[in-house]
Amino acid sequence: MFKLWNTRVPANRIDRRELLRIGGLGITGLSLPGLLSANPAPSAVKGKSFGKAKKCIILYLSGGPAQLDTFDPKPDAAEDIRGEFKTINTSVTGVRFSELLPLTAKWMHKSALVRTMYHEHNDHGRGSYWMFTGYPYLGSVSDVNSMSRADMPHMGSCLAKLAPGGGPMFPFALVPHRMDVAGGRRSGQFAGSLGGKYDPLLTGGNPNDDNFKLDNLPLVPNENAEVFKRRLSLVDQLNKQTTEMNDLAMSQSIKQSQAKAMDVISSEAVRKAVDLSKEDPKERERYGRNLFGQSVFLGKRLLDAGARLVQCNWQRSQGKDGFAWDTHWNNFTSHKEDLVPPFDKAFHALMTDLDQSGKLDDTLVVVAAEFGRSPKITRSNMGREHWPDCYTVLFAGAGIRPGTVHGQSDKNAAYPALNPTTPADFTATIYHCLGIDPAGEIHDQVGRPIALSKGSPITPILV
Repeated sequence: MFKLWNTRVPANRIDRRELLRIGGLGITGLSLPGLLSANPAPSAVKGKSFGKAKKCIILYLSGGPAQLDTFDPKPDAAEDIRGEFKTINTSVTGVRFSELLPLTAKWMHKSALVRTMYHEHNDHGRGSYWMFTGYPYLGSVSDVNSMSRADMPHMGSCLAKLAPGGGPMFPFALVPHRMDVAGGRRSGQFAGSLGGKYDPLLTGGNPNDDNFKLDNLPLVPNENAEVFKRRLSLVDQLNKQTTEMNDLAMSQSIKQSQAKAMDVISSEAVRKAVDLSKEDPKERERYGRNLFGQSVFLGKRLLDAGARLVQCNWQRSQGKDGFAWDTHWNNFTSHKEDLVPPFDKAFHALMTDLDQSGKLDDTLVVVAAEFGRSPKITRSNMGREHWPDCYTVLFAGAGIRPGTVHGQSDKNAAYPALNPTTPADFTATIYHCLGIDPAGEIHDQVGRPIALSKGSPITPILV
């Protein structure tokens, strides 16, 4: 975390400790010179969908929603599989959703479903790693909760290195927190072997608070930007007086980091985006006054401020018993009361805003999770268990062929019947839409090449 003031010090006085922290961004892994790197060379990939998306927002339903109770209902299945919910029509004839998704169903004509995602990891950490990086995690279930710089990078970090964009905002952000368990830092959410300067911005805090501001970029909305510029001048003076720092090879990198940090902090667009306290309460209410709804609201505003990929994580704290979508018990009560309605409202508000503003044409919207839930209901506690063998993800917006369904699950939504699709294909599709050839390479901190994806874009859902 970095900041440019101490709240116990008057605004017109410098907090030397904080200035030194800004000066050391390059050492701590929060440096930003990668944001200034050039875009990659044009790809040989063909098709109108390539590069159609200028930005991407991922709504990540951590824990795994039940495909049968959301996007892939099976009304003709046995009672102990189909569950309690009826089905409803969507805006595309012949495509039906669970009755819990009346608002999302209205957007099927501008969306695409992939109903046959599958992989082999039956735990949250390794399943998420596969979805974020496109690669299976080679370590154990416990190892994946120990983030390492040997990890494969999140696709947002690859984007931050290859094509960060020219705006002042961080190119990759996680809203509001990482998905961690028992104090461990789950692998796959950061830049891994690319190095700390491509890690995401972590907004932190609770966006649902009335007076929310970013924990990890705590901007004072009404503070004059000239104050920050004067502080940067003082940082320069301090650095010039520190001979040892000037002798370091990374000195120029730190200087660039300082300048980029100042661009972020002095940007009116960024300052406006992160100050939810000044937003019309009615606008906030459209997304839902809950942690996830306001995370999506903040995520959209970060895109408006210049971020290229924002991932909005559903936190386990929002949901019955603190397990959210991980519905080993009370699956139907949880989906009906705590889980699907807040998602449905937030997704509808996001799509409405993007569509009405014309931004859906250059924004890729993704709804995903690490896996689905078991077709067979556990009667003893009315739960559904982990199920990576078949689940659904949703794409909408830039580059996506609207109203399409790719793949078909079997009669119980247990296994793919047609067109099985992997997390590698999932990440390849996102890269493709953002204008990055998924067959290309990226280089880690020591210059070793890494293949961006071993999968292929899901071409039937692309324009």
